[in-house]
Amino acid sequence: MIDSPQEYIEDLIAEKIIEAVKDYCDISKQEILNYIEEPPRPEFGDLALPVGRLRRHCKEMPIKNLMPKISSKISELDITYKVNVVSGYINSFLDKVQYSQIVMRSLKSLKGSYGKVSGIKSERIIVEYVSANPIHPLHVGSGRNAVLGEFVARTLEFIGHKVQRRFYVDDVGRQVAILAFGYKLLGEPEPPKDMKVDYWFGYIYAVTHTLMDIIKLKKEVNELKRKGNVDELTFKLRELDGLMAMAARLRERDVKTFDKILDAINKVEDPEYEVMKLSREYERGELEAKRLVRKVINYVLKGFKETLGKLGIDFDKWDWESDLVWSGFVNKILEKAMKSPYFKLYKGVPALDFSYLTNDPLVRELLKIPKALEIPPLVLKRSDGTTLYTTRDIAYTIYKFEDYNADKVINVIASEQTLPQAQLRLALYALGYREYATNLIHYSYEMVNLPGIRMSGRRGVYVTVDEVLESCMEKVRELLQSRGKEVSEDVVKDVALAAFKFAMLSVSPSKPVLFNIDNVVNLERNSGPYLQYTYVRALSVLRKYGKGIEWGSISFDYVNENKLVWDIVKFIGKFPKVVRGVSKYLDPEYLATYLLKLADKFNTFYDKEPIIGEKEGGRRQLKLALTYGVKTVLKNGLHILGIPTPERM
Repeated sequence: MIDSPQEYIEDLIAEKIIEAVKDYCDISKQEILNYIEEPPRPEFGDLALPVGRLRRHCKEMPIKNLMPKISSKISELDITYKVNVVSGYINSFLDKVQYSQIVMRSLKSLKGSYGKVSGIKSERIIVEYVSANPIHPLHVGSGRNAVLGEFVARTLEFIGHKVQRRFYVDDVGRQVAILAFGYKLLGEPEPPKDMKVDYWFGYIYAVTHTLMDIIKLKKEVNELKRKGNVDELTFKLRELDGLMAMAARLRERDVKTFDKILDAINKVEDPEYEVMKLSREYERGELEAKRLVRKVINYVLKGFKETLGKLGIDFDKWDWESDLVWSGFVNKILEKAMKSPYFKLYKGVPALDFSYLTNDPLVRELLKIPKALEIPPLVLKRSDGTTLYTTRDIAYTIYKFEDYNADKVINVIASEQTLPQAQLRLALYALGYREYATNLIHYSYEMVNLPGIRMSGRRGVYVTVDEVLESCMEKVRELLQSRGKEVSEDVVKDVALAAFKFAMLSVSPSKPVLFNIDNVVNLERNSGPYLQYTYVRALSVLRKYGKGIEWGSISFDYVNENKLVWDIVKFIGKFPKVVRGVSKYLDPEYLATYLLKLADKFNTFYDKEPIIGEKEGGRRQLKLALTYGVKTVLKNGLHILGIPTPERM
């Protein structure tokens, strides 16, 4: 049984090429498979080999002398009805009937699992994603992280890996301490019932942080006045004016809460000292600090889980950073680091110096450290004795590998964390965890940009995932109502979710996303809802037909007469190869682009060709089989992207 039609044909062609060149070239079949490509235009065939790529492998005979041998060997295949040589390319034209039969047999045999590829060794893989600081609601940037992380997990699961999803609760450090301090100033009240809980705590964090910054800046201004430093004083006064304006805007949102925090913080002699004291006490595991901080974080996580539920995301494990610290494991890693030959004092604090390792190009390549990236020493502890995030992350990474017996760990983290992630891999390597260092993957992505908005969690300025989803839902309702369609609220949610997710996934992670609500909710082109609409259209055809496909009655000759039908057959046959490529590079844009092209071809076919109404029985079965193939590919492709497939729209 053939599970990947296009790869099956490419494999046959590659074997024939090996037969032709084996006496003259030092080249493997896999290398040849890497060179085989699809020509840009149908007049150049269905598959092509750019012969120039063989030159470095074939030094015993000129390439021009090999070309006739190669084309002659490929011509021996029954599946190729014509082979020609044009401008350095050997072009293979497939027998349309034979190839269509292979595709249909695969669809019939594999049914709903079509697209799942064989030959991949199953591994145990952890995907850690979202892991947002629990100090405010999940903003749209965290939304992209969530959607990408879920895509990575689903892709790996689809091809047979055992995947564990993990969320790292970053509850140690200054930011969390500021939030807990602000909540304490309020008297630890119950959150209001009319506001999502993480929104309320996000407001407390923004108010507390802004007021602390104002207090600190006022002290600096007074000191500059005393010294008579006019230039710097002018700059600081402008900065203070901006903070005061921001504080005024925060107060407008909730006068009572703002004034209560303001009154309480003005009675504290040194707020910054209190925050650092709370942070140290929590890291040491002192009971009162644990009670307060855990109470706050659990509230925020409740809001996180509600938002993640809307995205269809659930985690297998929630790992608390503080648990790792309190277990003593972080201190064990610190002790090991201080005995390492890479240990040094850097600016008076303990650190690991990676200069020896980073000067070795083999180490850089092994650990995927960008050549141009400068790696400073990794500071292990602050002067006050508290540990840094990356130090704790060394311990957490080791814990993840050992807790799940993982073959790989993938951290979905923004590109701005490239340096800390590189330091993390270097630290693991330096401390003797070389296998972990080489199998720790930083899945990097760029930010989300919204027109006219600059986000800042410290000031309470952000666009949340909840808000974007609600906007998408409103747009979907308007759009469907304008078309005279009455649909359930569940369908509205599914379509809105498709709009949001596809907007985040249709752009490669290496590129920033410009989020525009009018573009992402579109039933007619280039959107998640458009793919859902196409899926429902194919499903409705099959539902209306009401019977199973008569695979033995299909008239395959029609593929020789109809170019569009042949295009769709080829696109369906390509899907398992697309899945394999997506699983290798974990780039959702490749899959999204493929699905959009398939949807375009099917919708053109649907508009031009009668399907159920086709009078000739064998052709009708072929068209129904194509429709079934499109439906199956869209369902599985959308599943990988984490996009729901509604039954009706």
